[in-house]
Amino acid sequence: MPLADCERLTDGLLMQPGNAVSSLAFVLAGILVPVVVRRRGGGHALLAWTFGLVLFLVGVGSVAFHGPGGPAGGWVHDASITALLLLVLAVEVGHRADWSNRQVMMSWVVAASLLMLAEGVWPRVGDPLNVPLAAFAVLSVLGPELGFYRYRLPAQAQGRRSGLLVAITLLATGAIVMLLSRTGAPLCFPDTMVQGHAVWHLLAAAGLGIYAVSVTTGADQPAAVPL
Repeated sequence: MPLADCERLTDGLLMQPGNAVSSLAFVLAGILVPVVVRRRGGGHALLAWTFGLVLFLVGVGSVAFHGPGGPAGGWVHDASITALLLLVLAVEVGHRADWSNRQVMMSWVVAASLLMLAEGVWPRVGDPLNVPLAAFAVLSVLGPELGFYRYRLPAQAQGRRSGLLVAITLLATGAIVMLLSRTGAPLCFPDTMVQGHAVWHLLAAAGLGIYAVSVTTGADQPAAVPL
């Protein structure tokens, strides 16, 4: 039950209507990422579709969590977030370590499968697992080189850096709003139509979508080990 997200629980299919409906922003971001990357051309198609799929699942899981709830909704919510955080880690760490695209994708598939399965068996590990994963993902993006492929394509580095900075700004702003609007926090107004957690959904979806487009558009592939 999403008791910590401030919005008052109601009867019906959507227990938290504002938080549930705003979760569709992730679904929209998941649809748009591969479309935008394809239109720009020269992108890493598989990675773009993977980001799109995971963002779509995050949206579905969030709707289920804030809507009907239940064990299944809780698992999809936590597991899809785990998959997204691991994808960011695999992309950032893997390519800084000069892994091939195949190695990046395989490492993500294995890690995500194992942890998502663990969350299905032990539902309570979702939040304790995702908090440190989120911290590591942030550190991987903000580390030396300021993100994925920044050192590989100098001609495109400025545009990617700008996209990354926009994404970070949106995510940081959303995170602050989320923390200040949790149950019992200063900006928590349980009955208002515009919920702080819903604002977090909108800003996070936009930030993650921009990040995904930034890291997949024009991504070079190692010539020695093509995907």
